[in-house]
Amino acid sequence: MTRHSCYQSVRRLSVSALCIAVLLLSSCTSRIGYGVVQWSVPEYGLAAGDVVPVFIKSNIGKVYVVGSGPGYKTRLELPLWQLSLYKNRGAAVKAAEAYGEYRYTYAQVKIDGLPIRSDPENTAKMVYRLKLGEKIKILEKGEGSPVMSGKTALQGDWLRVLTDNGTTGWSFSYNLTVYDERDENALSGNTEDTGPDPVLENILARTWYPESYRTMIEINRVDLSLIDVSWGFFPGADSNIARIVSADGTVSFQYTSVVRHSAGEYRFEGSSLVVQTRGRGAILVSYTDANGMPQAKFFVPLDVTPEEIIAAETERRELLLATLSEAGPVWRSGNYGVLQFIEGGKFLWSGWQILSPSIIPAAAGSGGDVQIRYFPRTDLTESFDGVLSFRFESSSTWIHFLYSLRADGLRLEHVSQSNIKDSVVQTRNLNPVILFFTSSGARGDL
Repeated sequence: MTRHSCYQSVRRLSVSALCIAVLLLSSCTSRIGYGVVQWSVPEYGLAAGDVVPVFIKSNIGKVYVVGSGPGYKTRLELPLWQLSLYKNRGAAVKAAEAYGEYRYTYAQVKIDGLPIRSDPENTAKMVYRLKLGEKIKILEKGEGSPVMSGKTALQGDWLRVLTDNGTTGWSFSYNLTVYDERDENALSGNTEDTGPDPVLENILARTWYPESYRTMIEINRVDLSLIDVSWGFFPGADSNIARIVSADGTVSFQYTSVVRHSAGEYRFEGSSLVVQTRGRGAILVSYTDANGMPQAKFFVPLDVTPEEIIAAETERRELLLATLSEAGPVWRSGNYGVLQFIEGGKFLWSGWQILSPSIIPAAAGSGGDVQIRYFPRTDLTESFDGVLSFRFESSSTWIHFLYSLRADGLRLEHVSQSNIKDSVVQTRNLNPVILFFTSSGARGDL
């Protein structure tokens, strides 16, 4: 190459430092090695995995000068992160083979704040936080720990990725749109639809409640400890501040707009919040928390308010206790004493000492609170009416009994706390203690 032609090559560079030009003019044909392109440069026909000669490395400008085009006569500057340097072509070619099926694979980030981690697990150190819409290069798929949202494993894979500032690490694909850069229409669905959107209007107009509320209503097991009038998803259409309120507290998301990126998927721009429509009118609300952990919660619309659900269940429980009181009102047992249910969810019980200390703590007292807190498993409802829980005045421990009200009396069967899960009696005790009381037919002193 002549000095004149070399000078013409230099002019094609966006020169970052005069020293690069000087070096190039003095050493136009010398190479320092070969590089593997890590991020495509489509304007110069370079794809990730291509092998190119490297002429200069500038630590000042933080660039490599490489050859491109026919005969590698065109000189380009590439950021240091965009190229992996090897001493000879053979080593570079071997390294390029590792790109394999992911050579043209990139991804667009669906939520703001998605973390890149040092290892493929959610407890690994976070090395970078991605922005909504950011483009990243997929390098490979790896094996890692499942990513959980509550008790549910999210669908997706751990991918080793590269950002456009040279950061590498692992990101979970659940909140990534993975695509082939050769597909011009790959991201065509991720555009805003400016026309009226009744689905979005419905999302913004409603108050959304935890999906568990609907489930409890449908199976007729309303657990009052798992329902609160303040819990739900509130889109904040007027304030542009969406809120998720749960037993864990309140998480707020300030957003600028809501954009539909694909059918049934809406992103609250300026935040990590994404809402996806699901079957039966439900929505899946996902986001990244302050620790970089993905979270996802299901919400549903309801025909009744939480206040009405709580009131109906409270009334049901009170009626069951009132039935026990009216049927006695005093219940007597030759072995287990005298039991009486009184107004206000209270009880009196004398002569229970044979049950101490295995079931009732010593010196527990003569009365306390009685509640219907749990439910029998479906197959147990054939034999039992429900579950009674007693807490004596001198004890903090709740004592549970399956119960059945019969024509000839009241039957109680002790249930260990270990046999109760998710507010449901899952199984009877292996050797249950069974108590039987008959009605006295009149109230009296206990």
